[in-house]
Amino acid sequence: MTMTEKIIKDLRLSNERFLHTLGVADCVKRLAERHFPLLSTEKLEVAALLHDFTKEYSTDKQLVLCKKYNIVMTDEEAKTPKLYHAKTAAAIAKDTYGVDDYTASAIYYHTTGRANMTDAELCLYFADYIEDYRTDKACIKVREYYQKLLAKERDHLVALKKGVLYSYDSTIMHLIKKGENINPTTIEARNQLVDEIKQNGERKTKNDRQRTGKKSK
Repeated sequence: MTMTEKIIKDLRLSNERFLHTLGVADCVKRLAERHFPLLSTEKLEVAALLHDFTKEYSTDKQLVLCKKYNIVMTDEEAKTPKLYHAKTAAAIAKDTYGVDDYTASAIYYHTTGRANMTDAELCLYFADYIEDYRTDKACIKVREYYQKLLAKERDHLVALKKGVLYSYDSTIMHLIKKGENINPTTIEARNQLVDEIKQNGERKTKNDRQRTGKKSK
């Protein structure tokens, strides 16, 4: 039995959550193949299959796991129990399935993102948002926006990062409308990506001007 087969056998999820998990596993491999061909798609598939492993656990069960694995929550994190599963699933991934730290971190940050994400973290975070079984309007909008960016941008990595930024903005606006707390990690991630995209754009403009002999105004 392969590792992926074992994980699938061990999953205890509702049908909707199970389909989402398979969708993320498929999407994360496609994202990696397009944007980061040196990444291990096998490890990413394992991360995807495990990312919501504890999603449907009760808050009490999540807290038991936090105690077992010495997971410390900040005051802000403690306010949002629906995000606990990212931390507990990452811990189980390492403890039960031998997932390495680099891959486990993709599970750990798949709900909030973070500033300066690794390639694996980017792929899993975005796959969780845009996989094909996602049918809510926000996810469809981000998925369609990303497809347009792929057709528009010469650098597909820029398309990915702009798509991730758009998903951050969508999440933040949704939370604001609902009057809910926004995880500071997501705000930091969003701001870092804004700066990175802006700097890359300025660098590209400068290089284009140098190639064409045009001077900046």
